[in-house]
Amino acid sequence: MASVPNSGPTAPPPPVWDARPVDLQVHYAGFWIRTAAAIVDGLILGVIAQVFGYFAVEPKALPALPSAQNTQAFYNYIQATVQAAAPVQQIVFSAVLCWAYFAFQESSTAQATLGKRALGLRVSTVEGGRLNLAKASLRAWPIYLPGAALLLGTGIASLVYLVAIVACLVVAFSSRKQGIHDRMAGTIVTRI
Repeated sequence: MASVPNSGPTAPPPPVWDARPVDLQVHYAGFWIRTAAAIVDGLILGVIAQVFGYFAVEPKALPALPSAQNTQAFYNYIQATVQAAAPVQQIVFSAVLCWAYFAFQESSTAQATLGKRALGLRVSTVEGGRLNLAKASLRAWPIYLPGAALLLGTGIASLVYLVAIVACLVVAFSSRKQGIHDRMAGTIVTRI
């Protein structure tokens, strides 16, 4: 059979049709799984921020409790405690760290932070595409903006923090499981 030409590798087997429809339904990530991913991300960010704070920020003494029982004295005490516990460079570093952590990872090819990856979640545009850095930055505002608002004082920071919590709680009540920040950026979080 040396005279028979080699016809190449054998043909592949015919495709198998299993009669199941392709799953085209989008599986949105709900509130609790997103909360679990946020806890994982928070632990990672907390370790990084503590290491930075240990080496870069000199601790200050906390102020004494006010002896007077008036509201202004207590407000001043809270303001002084926050300033002593979180100096300006720590606040700026933490806000930039949070922004970079979320914005760069969610706009990367992974489309998820480490916490989201661990739980099988992905962030994409509503059309299913990858986020650009601007959309990822807009989407991450509930994470970094409350911390950055501490530079303007605890009153402003408390208000921004409250708005951020509401923006995230909306996820539980949305049919597509989108928070206000997701709607602003035109994004969704799905299970992979």
